[in-house]
Amino acid sequence: MVRSERGLADGSSDVAFVWLPAVPGLRTRVLSVERRLIAMAESHPLAGKEEVTLDDLREEPFIALPAEAGPLRDFWLARDARDDEPVIAATAGTADETFEAVTSGLGVALIAEGNATLYSRPGVAYRPVRGLAPAELAIAWRADDTRPQTRAFLAALPGGRGTRVSAPRRSPWRRR
Repeated sequence: MVRSERGLADGSSDVAFVWLPAVPGLRTRVLSVERRLIAMAESHPLAGKEEVTLDDLREEPFIALPAEAGPLRDFWLARDARDDEPVIAATAGTADETFEAVTSGLGVALIAEGNATLYSRPGVAYRPVRGLAPAELAIAWRADDTRPQTRAFLAALPGGRGTRVSAPRRSPWRRR
């Protein structure tokens, strides 16, 4: 379980942004659908490609979420699309730890396309991974929460009836 889901589980948060898949017991509404990119050191041999495939990444060491992240860890290791076990180089609990490991050349990490801009750092290259299902960013709340305040919050969201809002197709990380 990741930090945002822990807040929902222990009652310290009523709603939270989460990447799907979420843990059981939560309801979610997808806000954004984004491609998964691979983050790697700029000096990595795959950084010279416009896009990579999962086959390109089969032997690459990955920076992984902690094991307690469960299905979310599996998703960011692309276990939904592979029939082998990924190579785990290190575990990282924060974005800073992940990008420190990537920049140092310790391994690669899958991230959502929108995070390539958010976590733009010298020494890191981002490339789309062809053939992977997109990542979904959602608002989550406890499934048993029927309070009017929670319902009002959900109704006030863009597309308050559960409409998906897709990310723009043009990416700012792309080489010019």
